[in-house]
Amino acid sequence: MFDLDPFRPAAADIEIPAVGIGTWHMGEDGSQRAREVEALRHAMKLGFTHFDTAEMYADGGAEEVLGEAIADSDRDTLFLVSKFYPWNADPDAMLASCAASLDRLGIEQLDLYLLHWPGDVPFEETLEGARRLMDEGRIRAFGVSNFDEDALADLADRQLLDLVAANQVMHNIPHRAAEAGLFPFMAEREIAAIAYSPLEVGPMRQIDGLEDVAEEAGLTLAQLAIAWHVSLGLAAPIPKSANKAHLDDLAAAVRAAPLPPAMMQAITATAPLPDPGTPLPIR
Repeated sequence: MFDLDPFRPAAADIEIPAVGIGTWHMGEDGSQRAREVEALRHAMKLGFTHFDTAEMYADGGAEEVLGEAIADSDRDTLFLVSKFYPWNADPDAMLASCAASLDRLGIEQLDLYLLHWPGDVPFEETLEGARRLMDEGRIRAFGVSNFDEDALADLADRQLLDLVAANQVMHNIPHRAAEAGLFPFMAEREIAAIAYSPLEVGPMRQIDGLEDVAEEAGLTLAQLAIAWHVSLGLAAPIPKSANKAHLDDLAAAVRAAPLPPAMMQAITATAPLPDPGTPLPIR
């Protein structure tokens, strides 16, 4: 485990580890399954305890990969997150989706269960499903994903944020829109932020001067991205890799944080905050 302060949302008695590992694209190619399982086990050995998946990823295949990887682990040491489709957001469908996810993961309870993106099911019904899942002990906490500030503000106006413990959104050095309004809004209400696609190494290479900052720090661009996230402390990044060497690099980057203030300022100088109102990127 890493010596980092967890995120503690107001809506649930949970502690979200400050950095995790995602599983997007895992489970899509059966020939890679053993490699993916071993990579996730290696991540646990390095100190990662927060793992993120979704019923959408490989139609549940990623959940199966993660389930195999954690089968012999101490469940109490892990923080496991999955997400459900918007069209499964009514109470009955939520219970069925959650049951299927738990079965694929081989566990009895999720630490956090997220609505993958806004949909057409009335949020009041989704909250009813979340309450039923919590009452039955199938999930410890509920949250959302890909909700921008306007969407959360609408829920706040309707007094529907009481169970929302976290919001998972795209956030990285090339795409900092969440910092302009969404993250402050969430912080005021103690809603934890989780950052998917936290690396974006390709777009990072297009930012003039950023590679020089990484070189000065003795880090790769991917390492710089993770060290920046941990130093910023606004959201828990969940990078994904099925490569052991890459995971070693990511763990080293976590331990390299916090970056010196001058280096954080240099990153902002090369990748400044966008104007307020910049749309939240979704992937």
